[in-house]
Amino acid sequence: MVAVAAAPAIAAGPPGWVVFALALAGSAALGALAGRHASSRSRSTSIPRTRDVTIEDCPPRRPWSVRVHAQGTDIDGTSGSTIGAPPVTQTSGPVCVAQGVALAGATFAMLEARPQRNLEPAFDRCVRFIEARPPAGFLGKRSFYGRSNDNNRFDVDSFGPSNNFVS
Repeated sequence: MVAVAAAPAIAAGPPGWVVFALALAGSAALGALAGRHASSRSRSTSIPRTRDVTIEDCPPRRPWSVRVHAQGTDIDGTSGSTIGAPPVTQTSGPVCVAQGVALAGATFAMLEARPQRNLEPAFDRCVRFIEARPPAGFLGKRSFYGRSNDNNRFDVDSFGPSNNFVS
């Protein structure tokens, strides 16, 4: 650019060399400025434009789910052993009391005779707890222990965007 126009000054000796060096430095400065301007323009055009957010754009809410399971050494010989009916999971409204009681009953029916005898009081307390929740409902975890003083128990796990077992 400017350096090309100043190239004939090289033939003039040392004073021409100075002119050429200044022209070369000016060309470099102009090139750097032009490059910086071009990259800032490309960045500004790549910024996404704002738009209105709709419900369809939002991630889905966590579904309502309830799990009732029996746990402990009576189940399978280790304290971490569990057995339970498949959980109730739904996307349209909380799990109702009748579903929770049915889930507890299905879990109790899966137990053998000895664990049933030990966990019968825990099962009864679990059912009474679920039936007593309306109108406030319940969200969280709750354990109900059996006859023996060990880790045998009935657990209720209730999750979702709002309480389950509401009236």
